[in-house]
Amino acid sequence: MSTPPLPVPPDSTEETDHRLWIGNLDSRLTEFSILKILQKFGSLKKFDFLYHKSGPDVGKPRGYCFASYENKESAELALAKINGKLALSKRLIVRWANKEPSALEPKSKLTKSENIAEDVYTSPQSKIHAIEAKLQKMQEEKSSSPEVKPVPGSSELSVVQREARLREMELASARRQTKRPYKR
Repeated sequence: MSTPPLPVPPDSTEETDHRLWIGNLDSRLTEFSILKILQKFGSLKKFDFLYHKSGPDVGKPRGYCFASYENKESAELALAKINGKLALSKRLIVRWANKEPSALEPKSKLTKSENIAEDVYTSPQSKIHAIEAKLQKMQEEKSSSPEVKPVPGSSELSVVQREARLREMELASARRQTKRPYKR
């Protein structure tokens, strides 16, 4: 006796055309409040507000959610209106879900040699080369700037502090001399 085959889920390409990823959510932002914000732009087909399932943050929001709208126009309107808006203390980031980052998104300002961990597929040799190049650059910058060695006690602040300590010691000494036992 064989079990019947599982039904194949319908093609979800239509849903992904209307599915948004909303990220950088403040941890104080509730599921209800973000749902109310998203409903202003059209009727939602599906809403997923994700929570941590394990680890020290169990039950706390993950900081992002997914929303699927009934039509593409509503999703586009939500994307345009919500992206970059301040919600509590953080600016919301809204992107199309399951899509590659567009060419319009800002790239990292760091060069490849300065951001070694940028590519996990980088070979160990290229990582070593990048670190050596960065060290050499730092040494060149250090040698080009004049080396200034501070002389202990030469700053104005240390002179003022020293004078204040001397005054405190003199006052304490004077108080000790004036505190003599009471004589009748």
